[in-house]
Formats: sequence, structure tokens, C-alpha cells
Amino acid sequence: MKEPASAYDEAKRAARAALRSRLLQVAGQRLETAGLEGLSMRPLARAAGCSTMVFYTEFGSKEGLLEALADELTARVLESVETVADIDLEVHRQAVVRAFLDAVEAMPEGYRVMVRAPLDLGAAETAERDRRQRFDQRLVAALRSDDERGISEAMARGLVLALRGAAEQLVADLRSRDDIESALHALVRASARQDLGSTAL
Repeated sequence: MKEPASAYDEAKRAARAALRSRLLQVAGQRLETAGLEGLSMRPLARAAGCSTMVFYTEFGSKEGLLEALADELTARVLESVETVADIDLEVHRQAVVRAFLDAVEAMPEGYRVMVRAPLDLGAAETAERDRRQRFDQRLVAALRSDDERGISEAMARGLVLALRGAAEQLVADLRSRDDIESALHALVRASARQDLGSTAL
């Protein structure tokens, strides 16, 4: 049987988690102000008030930092989407769309990191693909409802693809937020009618 952790070990673990959280916060802020190109260890260390070795010790490399940052940002986007209350199904889906767009709009560079290809291939590529699949699965779950009148999984997956495309348009500043949101809401309404029609058959 494993012995419980000592007070020292618990304090050490808590301090490490707090440090990691602060380093990711600094990296996220730098990412939004300087973009991916401006995300290098020396300016990050200066902003965090530590040496570059602290970043390398915690994350291993710039790729490790980007993976941790992508995980953190993914969790934030999903938290905002999954906290939408279950109300009328169409209103619920429209609220999910709004929450997703709000999160992407608040951190466009972070969204780019979330969906980017890894710098090196192999294990990082597999981890990146797995994280994207988990992200998509949770978005699908947020769009669907436990209610028997919920949209089909295929329809929810289609909406996730539309959300991703809309996010790309928003981040690249190709369309206005109002145009994107209006088009997505029309798609949500159409998907609700489509699924209702298929369940009535």
C-alpha cells in the first residue's frame, strides 16, 4: 500500500502546479500580443521573471510549451462551450455557437496554436491529432442533447466542421463576427428542422 504524500511533497507539487500555470499564463499573453513568431523562450522568461532554464525544465522545448499551451487553451474553449445551460434545444445550440466564437475571438492566436500542425512529427503529431479528436468529440457532445429530440451525431459533426471553418474565417479576419454568427445560426435552425423531419418519418 502506498503511503500518503508528506506535507512537504504536497506543498512542492502545489508550487510546481502554480509555477506551470503562471508560465502558461505568460506564454498565452505573449502569444496574443506577439503571435506565434514572437513566442520565444528569452522574452517569455523575461516576462515571467525567471531564466529560460525554468521554461525548458518545465516544458522541455518550444514544442513542449506549445503542446501544453494548446491543451490549456483547448480546455478553456471547451469549458466555455460546455457550461452553456440546457434550455430550448435550438437556443442551446446557438448559445454553444456564441460561446465557441467568443472564446476564439478572445484568443485568435491561441486558436491558431490549438489547430496547428506540430513542429516535429512522430509522437507530437499523434498527440496533436488525439487532442483535436477529443476536442471535436466534446464539441459534438455539447451540441447534442441527452433529450431524445437532440440532433444526430452526424449532424453535430457537420456543425463542428462548420464551427471550425467559421473560426478560421474569424481568426483570419475574412468575415465579420455578425456574418459568421448569422450563418451558423441559420445552419443550427436548418439542422434542427432536418433532424426533426428525419425523426418524424
